[in-house]
Amino acid sequence: MNHAAKNRRLAMLSLACASTLVLAGCGSMRDVDYRWCEQTPAKPVVTTEKVSLKADALFAFDRSGINDMLPKGRAELDTLADALRSGYARIDSMTLVGHTDRLGSATYNQRLSEARAQTVKHYLQQRGVSASMTTYGRGETQPITTDCKGTQPTPALKACLQPDRRVDVEIVGVRK
Repeated sequence: MNHAAKNRRLAMLSLACASTLVLAGCGSMRDVDYRWCEQTPAKPVVTTEKVSLKADALFAFDRSGINDMLPKGRAELDTLADALRSGYARIDSMTLVGHTDRLGSATYNQRLSEARAQTVKHYLQQRGVSASMTTYGRGETQPITTDCKGTQPTPALKACLQPDRRVDVEIVGVRK
């Protein structure tokens, strides 16, 4: 290869390297008029968040209606509704699952857990949460407690079984 051909080849390699370096730096360049350096927007990250609401804070014992809600429960749901409206760019779905303790019949507890989940759903909707919400009741089938003794609803047993009485909320969406 003659000297002129080597110089042309070297010049082409230098130009290719310089072009590569310029294009590699597109992340920090802003060419609004020509848009030769546009960036692909980042894909939103979908997260799953779980919140467990104590039923004893939400409702009077053995109750499930909106009029049975305790002031502390209303305040807790107001806080949750505010966080959902302001903290998420998008909520894809919400699942609300009601749970009870083992006191009472399985049929009664199933209905009570479903009613509590429905009440929480309606309350959040009234507070402006417009996400798609699905509700389920699990009754007494998914207890948290394992060492509570007895079958009579004594104050001590009710206190021991308190963690079983809850409404679990799962939020799937994109945070702001």
